[in-house]
Amino acid sequence: MSSAIKKGTPKHRSCTLDGENPICELFNNFPMLNVRQVSKAMGINYSLMQQYVNGRKRPSFERAMEIEEYIHSLGEALTKVKIR
Repeated sequence: MSSAIKKGTPKHRSCTLDGENPICELFNNFPMLNVRQVSKAMGINYSLMQQYVNGRKRPSFERAMEIEEYIHSLGEALTKVKIR
């Protein structure tokens, strides 16, 4: 089974994968996550989310925790999928 995480060239050019921008790292390490769809599902303005991803703005601690909680809930929901 191949790994779902693909590393290599960052999808978002201004992103460096050194821990400085965990939002950017999230979307680079999980390219199956779509910034537009995640922002829409969370009710976050797409251009604001894009600024978080590109490092032009930093989310507050609370906003970063909301994003993390959403991603965790998405993962939990995916573990419940049954394909028969």
